[in-house]
Amino acid sequence: MIKSERIAKKINRKIQVWTKDHAKLVVAIDGYAGSGKTTVADFIARQNPEVLVIHLDDFINHWKKRKQMIEKAVDKSKVFEYNWYRYNDLEKLVNNFKTKNNGVIKFKTYNYDKNEFDPKRPFDLTKKILVIDGIFLFHSKHKINKLWDKKIYLNVDFAKADKKRIAREKKKWGKDYIPENHPDNWIKHYKEAYCRYIEKYKPKEKSDFVVKI
Repeated sequence: MIKSERIAKKINRKIQVWTKDHAKLVVAIDGYAGSGKTTVADFIARQNPEVLVIHLDDFINHWKKRKQMIEKAVDKSKVFEYNWYRYNDLEKLVNNFKTKNNGVIKFKTYNYDKNEFDPKRPFDLTKKILVIDGIFLFHSKHKINKLWDKKIYLNVDFAKADKKRIAREKKKWGKDYIPENHPDNWIKHYKEAYCRYIEKYKPKEKSDFVVKI
């Protein structure tokens, strides 16, 4: 059993306890890029058939809009912190999940390989538990922060997570990989935003459950 699978089992045990007090439970998983949020969330769903998984990265804005925002911004890090994702769509999805017990709701999701939106994807509203993973999920300036019943933080060493993420990106992009010190690599703006988020909004302290990675 790999580490992510063991972490998912630990979280599912928590979820089983939390569901006793909720007809519909919404759990948010936050953590630095490379902490393993998406992999853990997918394992949670595989282990628990009542779980609907949402990845915040599926709700990212189109690359053309992101590029335009970055180019116009005085503080580029704030684009990552406040405008990188389609929060209105996400809010609508979560509210529908909380209030409806049947049917599906459809939203467009982003295909990173094509750098384009896929056709609208159905999300099953009959599930009892919604698990969403992403960054800035516990940010008090985002309305979605109020939608979570429970919050989980994956506590990871940033340097180790960066090393893991860079290796993953080099493997994916090959000769097209852009080094982090290149002007066209925007990761430095994300890092600035996430470090500010950690310092100012303290997501670890706001969590109901912290998992050491």
